[in-house]
Amino acid sequence: MKSILSVLNTLYASLIALSFISPAGATNVAVCTDLGRFTIELFDAQAPAHAENFLGYVERGYYTGTVFHRVIEGFVVQGGGYNRDFRTKQLMNPVPNESKNGLENSRGTLSAARTADPHSATSQFYVNLSNNNSLNARGDEWGYTVFGRVADGMSVIDNIAALPTGAGGPFPTEVTEPLIAVTSMARIVEDRYPTLSTEERHNALVNDIQTAVSARDNEAAAAAFNEYRAACGELDAELLFSEARVLAALDRNPAAIESLGEYLRIADPTSETYLQALSLTRELDPNEAAARAEEELRIRQLASDCEFPMTPLIPDARNTAMENMVETQTNVRLFIETSDELLACLEEIVDDDDLANDDRQLAITAYNRAVQEQEDLANLWNEQRAIFMESQ
Repeated sequence: MKSILSVLNTLYASLIALSFISPAGATNVAVCTDLGRFTIELFDAQAPAHAENFLGYVERGYYTGTVFHRVIEGFVVQGGGYNRDFRTKQLMNPVPNESKNGLENSRGTLSAARTADPHSATSQFYVNLSNNNSLNARGDEWGYTVFGRVADGMSVIDNIAALPTGAGGPFPTEVTEPLIAVTSMARIVEDRYPTLSTEERHNALVNDIQTAVSARDNEAAAAAFNEYRAACGELDAELLFSEARVLAALDRNPAAIESLGEYLRIADPTSETYLQALSLTRELDPNEAAARAEEELRIRQLASDCEFPMTPLIPDARNTAMENMVETQTNVRLFIETSDELLACLEEIVDDDDLANDDRQLAITAYNRAVQEQEDLANLWNEQRAIFMESQ
């Protein structure tokens, strides 16, 4: 027979579960990160201003590329304020505090970060790793507004929390190593391919995107892009540029600019499409375009003695010949060797004691990009090589 304490504990757990039952029509958001996917259920009714504010940033594509910059094991995992280079993005207006809505900062809940001003919450959010009662409202004192919960994938949050932390960017502590970024964040919609595997679903959605783009049906293309992001599909440079043009055609300029920013981060700067992306960015946001162009130009000036290798194309291993795979392997090896030389060159620039702080940060940015590009290419090649070998 169960003890009274055991029964009470079971009853308590049931009550907690009941308090988090999703209401009909609740808004759900998928968050794709470097460590995996988790989903968020927004408490639209209890925290309407914060839920609407969060969705506003999601619809703008704001969170793509932002990192979890404050991670304290047993306390919170916080993000939404800085990109991979620890730079901030343009914010919307703050929202009024809603911490007296009866929701508590319990484990798994999503809350709004803010300054000492109770009504200063903007884009930053955190996930509670435990029951943080000290963050709740008390009497006349404002707390930190709970506006959602992690509905699925809390293990991803726990894995982020378990990473070692230290200094990063302007922060002396609490930044994870490695740095974990949001790769996509999108509203969850009905799955149009519920019976397909993840890979099959991604392929089907890319096909839907390409079909809609070819037909110049921008609404359909945007919807397919949203579902693809919610499914954590990988967006290469070509897809990002296509997404940016679709969003720009729909006058969703903030979201288009975010897609362009991601494109410019990973694309070949010597390509014709890169120049087109800069031109489109300039058209949508002259200030942003000018800043990016100036930054890229300054990096090239600082690293004028460094050789920037062109990233080789990796073929689809499912429909390519052995000769092409052998040639690609040679090109990948050459790229890695040249990239290593670039990293050594950039490291010398970073270590120059006479270098201005702003220039050093740009050199560090270029170094980090080169490392990421090297890792991404190696992973993609190994993946396609394994597929090819299995088909032989």
